[in-house]
Order: sequence, then structure tokens, then C-alpha cells
Amino acid sequence: MPRLRRPPAALAVAGAALFLSAGGAAWATDGPRHDQTASVKKAKPHTNRGPRGPRGPRGPRGPQGPQGLPGSAGATGAPGAQGAAGPSDGYIARVATATSLPAGTATAVVQLTLPAGGAYIVTAATELGGVSTAGGFVNCTLLAGASPIGAGSTDLPTLAAFAATITLTGATSGGTISLSCNPDNAAQARNNVITAIKVGTLHT
Repeated sequence: MPRLRRPPAALAVAGAALFLSAGGAAWATDGPRHDQTASVKKAKPHTNRGPRGPRGPRGPRGPQGPQGLPGSAGATGAPGAQGAAGPSDGYIARVATATSLPAGTATAVVQLTLPAGGAYIVTAATELGGVSTAGGFVNCTLLAGASPIGAGSTDLPTLAAFAATITLTGATSGGTISLSCNPDNAAQARNNVITAIKVGTLHT
């Protein structure tokens, strides 16, 4: 069998150079050109998240901030309507038994003391009668201290009986209130009473 000869070294080098030159030309022909736009897709970011870890303990609360300056006071509103009047205080003095009235003499038949410095509406009443058939004229006065605040009179019939009534009304600021009667002829008075009601203001 004939034996193949190894090609000379120069021939081998020339063949390799030819192969490399042919491959480079082919790559230059088929490869990407610098003046062509290449479409490159960006990779999407990875959106899958792992499980959330356990929440840690809450930190301490911070110090409270300084208090703001107080605002200016608003305008004063209109006054409200007047409220209802409160309960009134009442005072009363009574002498039911008969009191003798000497002729020509002023005799106090009932008396009431009121706190000073208030405002009171006072009413006094008495039932009058003669002690004989003489009859006569009787004058009664409602007094605040020594000052008259009411007065009235009546004629008694000629009967020995209680046949007339006098009622008087006045106003005072307090003190001693009394009812005094003075007949022309001897007489008597019974069911003597003074009542007083404290009010807020006296208007005249």
C-alpha cells in the first residue's frame, strides 16, 4: 500500500491563512452593520417578592410638642332673654281674738316684722264691731314703722256686733309693719291679719 506524504509546512500555513481570510469576509458580510438599528429588548425586572417578615416592636412615643399660643377671644354675644322669676317669700301675722278699741285712741291690733332691705307687697285686714248701740266712725292705718303706707275708714252701725271689714294694701322695704285703728266710740277688732310677699322690684 502506498504511504501518504505529509504536506510541506509552507503549504499548511498558506491553507490556514486562506481559511481565516474567508471566514472573516463571511462574518463581515453576514454580521450586524453599524448603520443598522438593532432592536434590543430590556429584561423585565423581577416582580415576585418573598414573604414579609414579622413586624418588630413599636418604638417609644416621642415627646409632646410645645402648646400653641391661645387664640384671641371672640366678640361678646348678645344678652339672653330674662329668665323666669324665682319663687317668692311670704310672711304672715294673725291675731284672731278680739282687741278692744278705746274711743279716740289709736290702738295697734296686729304687727309683722319683715327683713330689711327687701321689696314687699303688704296687705292688712280687720273685722270691726261696736260694743254698744252707739255705732260710730272708725279709722284704720297701715304703718311701716311710723310711716303710713295705707289707710281706710268705715261707719259702724248702731249694733253691738261685728258688722264691718277694712282691708288695706301698701308696699315697703321691710321693718316693722302694724295695723292701727282709732274709733270715735268704743269698739273692738278681731281676725286681724297682715300678709307680706317679697318681690323682685317695686315699680311705681
